[in-house]
Amino acid sequence: MIFALLIALAAPTPAPIAEPAAVRPFQSLHLEVPYVPSIARIDGVDRLVYELHATNFAAQPLAIDAIDICPAAHGACVARIDPAGPMRRIGAEPGGATEIAPGGRAIFYLSIAWAGGDAKALVHRISLTPIRASGPGARVTIAGGEFTPTRAFAAALGAPLRGGPWTAVALPDVDKGNRRFPYAVSGRVRLPGRHAIDWMPAAGFDPGSTGTDVAADGSGADVLAVADAEVVTVKEVAASSAPASVEDETGAMIVLRLPDGRYAFYQHLAPGIGIRVGTRVRRGQVIGRVGSSGHVTRPHLHFHIADRVAPLDGEGLPYRFGAGRIVGRYADIADFNDRKAWQPVAARAIDGLPPANAVIAFDAAPIGKRGERPKAP
Repeated sequence: MIFALLIALAAPTPAPIAEPAAVRPFQSLHLEVPYVPSIARIDGVDRLVYELHATNFAAQPLAIDAIDICPAAHGACVARIDPAGPMRRIGAEPGGATEIAPGGRAIFYLSIAWAGGDAKALVHRISLTPIRASGPGARVTIAGGEFTPTRAFAAALGAPLRGGPWTAVALPDVDKGNRRFPYAVSGRVRLPGRHAIDWMPAAGFDPGSTGTDVAADGSGADVLAVADAEVVTVKEVAASSAPASVEDETGAMIVLRLPDGRYAFYQHLAPGIGIRVGTRVRRGQVIGRVGSSGHVTRPHLHFHIADRVAPLDGEGLPYRFGAGRIVGRYADIADFNDRKAWQPVAARAIDGLPPANAVIAFDAAPIGKRGERPKAP
């Protein structure tokens, strides 16, 4: 899934971080981190990728001036973030881009480098300015949204596809990616696509390396189990007569329960899935084919890992690949969309998750075994 939402990645400044102003009580924001992040490994760098929700309980608009992320106990702050990049207001609101109206809510999509060591409690210090009818008030600093990061799952996953090359589109640091689309389908907001990748053919795509009877746009390419796992969901495309549902977005879908309790989601598959719920699959086994079902603009495989089996009601979790090689990268998503050439790099293994717009080569389908399709029992 690719969603056009105008939000930029938050990046801490490399310069020393000044101490924020003293915190004092002020009727202002409710701060919450609804998902406690695991430390994500992205292209060899450990990062915290998470969202800070802010609701304005003041009687006037509040302009957010800066976000400092600091140890909850003591010590120097670890990041200072300009809110203009990562802030997305919920609904259409008046005022400046970093203002939250009374009763309004904003989500800050944050990503900061993690220096390593033991996980420790962190808190957000928000510097804000009340916007009164008479003009801006005095700047205030509040603190909230405390959380303690958790360690990521260690298991390395196999390849979800064969051959290629494939482009890893819509990772967490892409401002129009899956991470920017929260769902609230059961009374709580969640973000299943936080670390999702949309896999699409790169320039020079070799259909024959990915399966049998594969089209130039990737349709029909073999989709593989990333681990020994159990099939817990098989969803075909809804009949045209069926009532519309928000879950129609996923198209044809397979969900695997991994040995560590996480769930692997494969969405927008080609119709006619041959595998059945309850089947035990092996890492590298063909379980489906790339398609364009559901809400898509072109054929691709949407892949992500989450903590719950419901496709739109789980939190997206970081994961790491133990297969595939980074062989290049597009300068930006515009070059990919314009079908321009990508920039080659010295081939290297994927260290955690690949960077956005990376070009990945997986092992090609063996001659004589290409296109083996799962058969229904």
